[in-house]
Amino acid sequence: MKERAEPDRSAPARTVSAPVIASPVPSALAPLVTELPWLSPCAASLVALGRSPTPDTWNVLRSDPGAVLLLLRLSGTAFSRAKSSAASTSLQACLHDPALLDAALEHLAQSPACFVDWKQPHLQVVYRAALSYARLNHRLAERLSMGDPEEAWVCGLLAPLGWFAVAAGDAAKAAACLADPELTRDGVRSQHQHWGLDAGAIGRRIGRRWNLPDWITAVAGHLRLPLPVAKTFGADRVLFPLTKLAIGLARDKGIDLGLVDATTVPEATAALGVSFARCSELAGADETNHDTAVLANWEAPDREPLLPDLLRIAADNRRLRAVPLQKRLDENLDDLHALLQEQIHGESERLQACKLAALAEFAAGAGHEINNPLAVISGQAQYLLGHQEEWFTDEGGTTVSTALYKIIAQTKRVHTILLDLMQFARPATPNNHWFDLPTLLGEVAASLRDLAGEKKVRVEVGPCPAQMRVYADADQVRVALTCLLQNAVEAAPAEGWARVFLVDPIAAAEVRIAVEDSGTGPDPTQRDYLFDPFYSGRSAGRGKGLGLPIAWRLMRQQGGDVRLAPQRPNEPTRFLLHLPRAAGPMEAVA
Repeated sequence: MKERAEPDRSAPARTVSAPVIASPVPSALAPLVTELPWLSPCAASLVALGRSPTPDTWNVLRSDPGAVLLLLRLSGTAFSRAKSSAASTSLQACLHDPALLDAALEHLAQSPACFVDWKQPHLQVVYRAALSYARLNHRLAERLSMGDPEEAWVCGLLAPLGWFAVAAGDAAKAAACLADPELTRDGVRSQHQHWGLDAGAIGRRIGRRWNLPDWITAVAGHLRLPLPVAKTFGADRVLFPLTKLAIGLARDKGIDLGLVDATTVPEATAALGVSFARCSELAGADETNHDTAVLANWEAPDREPLLPDLLRIAADNRRLRAVPLQKRLDENLDDLHALLQEQIHGESERLQACKLAALAEFAAGAGHEINNPLAVISGQAQYLLGHQEEWFTDEGGTTVSTALYKIIAQTKRVHTILLDLMQFARPATPNNHWFDLPTLLGEVAASLRDLAGEKKVRVEVGPCPAQMRVYADADQVRVALTCLLQNAVEAAPAEGWARVFLVDPIAAAEVRIAVEDSGTGPDPTQRDYLFDPFYSGRSAGRGKGLGLPIAWRLMRQQGGDVRLAPQRPNEPTRFLLHLPRAAGPMEAVA
């Protein structure tokens, strides 16, 4: 911003007396206009906001007071007073902000609409006056090289902010004041009589309510104050007197909304260091063709039913463009990679669950079919033993008896295997009740100490809370934990250890029980088959391969799961039993 010329010290000083203001007339209009939520732009301006911003966008919006006010309200720095940033430059950055369109959408959804139809003949005077102030102010700033011309335009356009509010709140009262002959003689008194407040008082209230920049609020609400006093309210030392001067020039052309006292105009020229005659010459003639062209396209936003959709799509597009393209592509690739991993993992689990479900169905059918002839074999062997003395000679009786006992023993063994298989295939419906989980862990560990002693393996119960009540089928949880801990004992080497403990016992979503051992863990090629019935990673004859499948099946029956945790170097093998923390009857009562 260029420095202004020094004021003409030889100019005679004018003493400005404060205007006599009539006492406010109680009016319902005052709270109505000072509490307006916004001033709605016209439909054409909102469409322009919805398009991709270009350097010409400001030229489309600058004639719409509602659009300019929306921009000013978006950010206190949009039209900053920093000399390094002109208003037009700040405005271009503001136009790219999706919050601008979000604010417009939010206000459009509210009531009242707060739209002023400036095409109405009795209101055109206000709108044409605002554009005259804006053009004159812009021209003076440009030709006098004082201040930023676009900031000057904004000051001139919004100087009659109080009039805008009255026109939006009650157009009839604005028209009545315009028709009052007293307006040109004593604008403050006329406005008080019609509205209960003058335009400056309304402009001050709205400026603070809408958080407009101080230099705009000063122009809209303090134009009748001398510059030294107005500066205390945030008035700009150049734009404030420049706006006064523009309004004074417009008054000489017959455009008067009663915003300034004519006696204060010379003070403005003195502050700027120029003469009124020189400014009048520089201002030139005021064109009105542009006003007519703007008013021809002035339509209410509700006349365009698709306008909210346009603004919403434009806001979403600007939010997408706010992230650099490369960063967006990287993030999208990361998301796709994560989704692929999740899908692979989920598909693997789904296939495993389907496979085990199919095996369970097969085992149920096969177990039933095998059990029937097995019962016949056992029954016939026992029948033969019952008639041993009648049917066999003494010489061969002992041999036959031994053979029959072996047959019966093996059928019992097969029957036991089938019972385990049926427990995997078709477990009983859970019978849930409350039980203390730490106590159950201790009982499971104690039940396997004899087996652990034979293998010289130490069985441990890790740190647990003193008490932790769980609502589930205690018998099924006991069987599942016994299967897991027995598998750990058999997998641990001599002088090794097996351990059971609670993981994060205060977790709200589920109960997790870990079973660890000091063994080397399953080979990576074996991990996909650990829960298959009759699969055992140990040598033949050292396990039926039903422990892990039964534990998995029982926990799935209760909405839980059993998984082998990923094994890391120098860490023990760990199986995790997941059990949902269900709310039982006692909790409901509590």
